[in-house]
Formats: sequence, structure tokens, C-alpha cells
Amino acid sequence: MIVFSWNIRGCNDPLKYQEVLDFFRAHKVDVFCVLETRIKEAKASNFFNKLKPFSVIHNYTCHANGRIWVVWNPFTVTVTPIAVHTQFIHCSVRHHSSCSQFHVTFVYASNDAKVRVALWSELCTLSASIEEWIVLGDFNVVRDASERISHHSFDLHDILEFNECILRCGLEDIKGIGCEYTWTNKQDNSRVWCKLDRAMVNSRWLIQFSSSSTNFLPAGVSDHSLMFVTIFSEANHRKRFSFLNFWVTDPSYVSVVQQAWAIPVYGSPMFRFFAKLRNVKHHLLDMHTSKFSNIQKRLDLAKSALADCQLQLQNCPLDSHLAQVEKRLLEEYTKLRGIELSILKQWSKADNVVYNHSGTSYFYGKSMNG
Repeated sequence: MIVFSWNIRGCNDPLKYQEVLDFFRAHKVDVFCVLETRIKEAKASNFFNKLKPFSVIHNYTCHANGRIWVVWNPFTVTVTPIAVHTQFIHCSVRHHSSCSQFHVTFVYASNDAKVRVALWSELCTLSASIEEWIVLGDFNVVRDASERISHHSFDLHDILEFNECILRCGLEDIKGIGCEYTWTNKQDNSRVWCKLDRAMVNSRWLIQFSSSSTNFLPAGVSDHSLMFVTIFSEANHRKRFSFLNFWVTDPSYVSVVQQAWAIPVYGSPMFRFFAKLRNVKHHLLDMHTSKFSNIQKRLDLAKSALADCQLQLQNCPLDSHLAQVEKRLLEEYTKLRGIELSILKQWSKADNVVYNHSGTSYFYGKSMNG
């Protein structure tokens, strides 16, 4: 699934408008946002008609120039607007084929620092009640002095306010490739370069869409880089990872977690934390594969072996060796049956579970799609 955002700096130019459409169609984008359209509402309907069958929401109710257009493919996603503001549009998105859901906030921040204060406040308010969340667009301010090349001075207070907002919202930049500086004034004698465009996500996003990445392409006909976020590849997308409660009863559980957590990871504190969680996840899945894979088949084999042994005991009831074998096979069968019941109880959230192999297949498969 792909989402992209581009400050096109005016869609009145047919060349720029065609550039947007070409990228959208070539990359099979699900949702895209066009910033700084500079098109009055009276003329916007002509452009929207050209976008059909794609759907559009905008912020003309807040700003006469329609600073933000959000366009999506209704055949692949459902986009529901939640909040429309002069500096952002906040939506929920549901991807049809994967059933994935998340919130996205498309931002076009004012170039006036005093006006941006209202944006930072609104974002902090939104962050209080959101699960998976991505915030992307043109923020019109850098996070750090290293994100700017210019002979002119800049206001450190603006940077501090932006970073305070990011911290309060619990956001983190998505890993990205491409252009380091996303905007330039394109002036020959006093060229300025800045990273004004970015995509940031919260901690829940890092868990659910850990492979997502951002690509910043050259500006082309605009003065801003086109930014697109690959949230997941549909071919490789999996359902949410589920921790199986019975894992903690395995003798190797603690050492597996400790070894995974001890793997060195570098980056920001939030990135290190979630990278370590991913390491633990993969090590636990490896443990599961090596010890508990094909549980239904193993359960059938254990039951069959136990029955065979007990039939042999019918013919040799005083055979102490067979009695020991029966004891071992019964322990193995009981252990596997307990694991099966644990999975069923965990996923059905019921204390009284009537289970069979077809039910186990459903729940077990569901639990392993992580």
C-alpha cells in the first residue's frame, strides 16, 4: 500500500497537474495528497472531474485556496475524514484487501511560526486518542540545524516548538531514502536547502507496520520533493503478530527473550526499543517453529502412538518397559493437548471451549499470521 504527498506549488499549470496524475497511475498509489494547489474553489470541480473515479476531500471550507487535496482510489481503500483544518486534514483509512486500518494526518503548515502554534496544539490533541498514526506533509520548519543549508540566520525557537510537539505526540521519523533536503528556493545567488517535508509515525504504527519506509524523489517541476510512503507490500503483508501465552511455560522462554533483547541496536531511543521488540518477536517465532510447529499433526501422531502402546499393554500387562513408554507418551500427548487448548482459549476468549481439529486449524493459523 502506497501513500504519497507532494507540495506541487500550484496545480494551475497543466504540466504539474499531469505530473501528479502520471505518478499516481504509474505507482498504483492508494491515497495521495496535493499541497499548495493555488486553485480557487470555483475552478476546483473541473480538476476533480478529471480525477474520477477517484474520490476527493479538501479544505476549501477553511481556506479559499484549497491548500490541501486528499485523493484516493475507492476500489482499494476507504477514507473517512475526521477533522479538516486550515493546516491539515485528518482521516481514517481502511485498506480493503488486507483489512488494515490506520489514521493519517496530511499537513501543510503555515510559513508563519505564530500560526503554526495552532497546528502543533491540534496535533497534540489528536495524538491522545489514536492507535496506528502517520503524519506527513510539508511542516515548513526543520527539526535540526543540520537539516538546513543557508547563509541566512534562522529562529531556534521555531525548531524547539516543533520538536516539543513531536515529543508530546510520541512521533518518530520513518526510515527514508532519497533526497536529504526536500525543498529549495531555486535561487542562483543565494540557494537555500531545507528538509521541510517528512513522514512521522507513533509507536503503535512501528509495531503494526514495521517495514514501512519513505522515499523522497527529486523535486522535478516543483520546488518540493515528492514524498511517498510504502506502508506494506501486499504480497508480503501479514496480519498482526500474536503472543501465545503457553510460550512462557517453555523452559527456554526466558533465555530466548534475553538473547534477543541483548542484540545491539543503534538509533533513536524509540527506534531502538521497537527494533528490540521485533528481535524478540522473530526469536519467539523461531522457538515456536522449532518446538511447536505442525501441532495438529504432532497431536495426531502422539495420540496414535499412545493408543498403540496401550494396546500392547493389553497383551503384556506386566511389561514394565511398556509401562514407562506409556507414561512418557501420555505426558507428551497431554502437553500437546494443553497447548492446543491454550491457543483456542486465547483466541475465543472463552473458558468453556468445545474444540475439534477444524477449529484448531482456524485458530492456530490465525495466531501464526504474525
